Amino acid sequence: MQLRLGTLSLLAAAGLLAGCSGPAFESQRVFDEASGAKPSGDAYHQALYSGYMEHATYEQKDMMNYTSAISHSQNAIRASRGETPAVAGVTDFGPQPADKVDELTQARNQLTAALGDTGAQQAPEAAGLAQTYYACWVEQQHENFQPKDIAYCRDGFYKNLKILNDAVVPVAPEVSSLQADAFFDFDKYAIRPDAKPELDRIADVMIADTSTQFLVWGFTDTVGTAEYNLKLSERRADAVADYLVSKGVSRDRLVTKGFGKTNLAVETPDQTPEPRNRRVEIRRR
Repeated sequence: MQLRLGTLSLLAAAGLLAGCSGPAFESQRVFDEASGAKPSGDAYHQALYSGYMEHATYEQKDMMNYTSAISHSQNAIRASRGETPAVAGVTDFGPQPADKVDELTQARNQLTAALGDTGAQQAPEAAGLAQTYYACWVEQQHENFQPKDIAYCRDGFYKNLKILNDAVVPVAPEVSSLQADAFFDFDKYAIRPDAKPELDRIADVMIADTSTQFLVWGFTDTVGTAEYNLKLSERRADAVADYLVSKGVSRDRLVTKGFGKTNLAVETPDQTPEPRNRRVEIRRR
């Protein structure tokens, strides 16, 4: 009997030690550290701290989801120190339902574009809250079993993103004319590496200007046959559109069309080389 009691005592002690070093203990420790932090940074970082603490508190106290509580608490600690946590990745908390990946990706692209356009300075509170609600949405969507929590985080994100975009969104110009000679090699439709930074800039504007659809039109000069130039202009328009989509622009916001050697920017006789006619235009629709 003494041996059995001794064995049980050892097992109980081992269990107690395991509990003191397990996820619940670590989560409580990190949460307590975050709760006791005294943020003294700018309005953006204070909003980050407040938002992350809201989600950490819910996960720690109400849901006992210690992995998520640790993540939000650690971000709150960073924000309290004036550090800027990275925007949550779509799969930071694990894989997402297949039908939600596109929306989460688009939303993240819109957020990072707005933050990159001095959003943290122009609308600091909305910027901070949009970032924390996005992290909450990513987490809840991954779990995918609490519709009200998903909606709360998603709606909070879009509400604050709108405020942020209204403050900083750059308006896309009516027409952006891309000279084909600068974007493609002669007689080719693959985008040159040195042209990609300009398309990256345009993509950022498109992502931020969420309510606008765009026309992507290709044109050539008059050298060559009408049939050949039509195909080339279509392929160049498609290449630009595909690149913009790869950078996060939704494909359903783009309409492509090739005009070949018609609709010239500069009127010339047939079979006349003219660089200003070799172009791709991006127009607001």
